[in-house]
Amino acid sequence: MGLLSKNRDFSLISRILNNNDRDAADELVTQYYKAVYKHIYIKLKDEELSMDLTQETFISALKGLGGFNIEKASFKTWLTRIADNKVTDYFRSRQYHESIVTQIMDDTIQEPADERAGTETSVLGKLSYEEMEKMYGHHQNKEWETFRLKVYEGYTFGEISANQGVDLSTVKSRYYAMVKRVRKEWDYLE
Repeated sequence: MGLLSKNRDFSLISRILNNNDRDAADELVTQYYKAVYKHIYIKLKDEELSMDLTQETFISALKGLGGFNIEKASFKTWLTRIADNKVTDYFRSRQYHESIVTQIMDDTIQEPADERAGTETSVLGKLSYEEMEKMYGHHQNKEWETFRLKVYEGYTFGEISANQGVDLSTVKSRYYAMVKRVRKEWDYLE
């Protein structure tokens, strides 16, 4: 890192800390955004999640700017360390573990589309929507709600995720849990 860049960072950081200068904060974020995003994306291979963690990195950096010591590390190195901590936190999070479970379910439970459609068609052919609602629509059953939106209303997993305000992995987990439950109950009844 050159002296000019180090001086520029120091100047921007001083303006932020001393004057709460939003323009300086914007300039600092703009200067390092692509590098931090790329650093995170290489580890996660997920655009949306990488953007989220990049934003969290800058929020943490700006909040903790008073603890930054330009004599110990460059600002970019400090940001990279924060980004690494955000990635580590993500890998320890429930969200990550749910995505792994969903991936496993996608690999093991999800049968080819024609077989899956067969399960849905089989259920739909034997039970009306009203009967399914009576069986599963009580107590705000999230699995039923997800199944209903997918099967009866034709929403995609992405649309359901946006509608319910939950991660795609959660939507898939709920849907496959309901498919498994219905299949199990129908196997028992038949």
